[in-house]
Amino acid sequence: MPRFAVYVVALLCLASFAFAAEQQVRVPHSSTVVMVDGKLSLDEWKDAAKVEVPRVVDIYFKQAAGFVYIAVAYTKFPSGIVDLYLAPGDGQIYDLHASAKLGERQFEGGKWPEWTWWNNRDWVANVSRVDSWEKRTFLPEPIREYQIRRSRFPGDVWRVRFELTEITEQNETFPVIVLPGESNNHNPADWFVLNLK
Repeated sequence: MPRFAVYVVALLCLASFAFAAEQQVRVPHSSTVVMVDGKLSLDEWKDAAKVEVPRVVDIYFKQAAGFVYIAVAYTKFPSGIVDLYLAPGDGQIYDLHASAKLGERQFEGGKWPEWTWWNNRDWVANVSRVDSWEKRTFLPEPIREYQIRRSRFPGDVWRVRFELTEITEQNETFPVIVLPGESNNHNPADWFVLNLK
């Protein structure tokens, strides 16, 4: 199937997924922690809640030892970038970015500030590994795993949103996919609801 056709099919799947308004996810408690290494180990994630977006991603959620773990596994493309938007119980909104760099920014005064890299505090995610500095290419990274300290963001209910950028083997990027599909990055009303109780 041509790449464009695959992308159109993915968008149609997302359009239908967007109608699942305010999807709630109960984040299970586990005794198994996750090593944030970009590998979706069955032993680590077998007890996680899972949200599937056919032909795009599978997203996993769990909590253990004072941390919330989130994994985004691209199912079609060999690599991807993730912006994880998080609205905890205090009404603030954060963007936790994972690509070749990690960065955190907070929505303030009606806008998002420019990026400051490597300012992640109380959370980590795996980053892309360099394949070549000369051509500025990276090794495939189809899975992004986040480890977020539970005490850093207050409340038993978090709202989350994902902006996903798919990357081909030739390092071409596809437009951003938004989950949930009709949401925006400054109003968490239509985001996924994570129940952490």
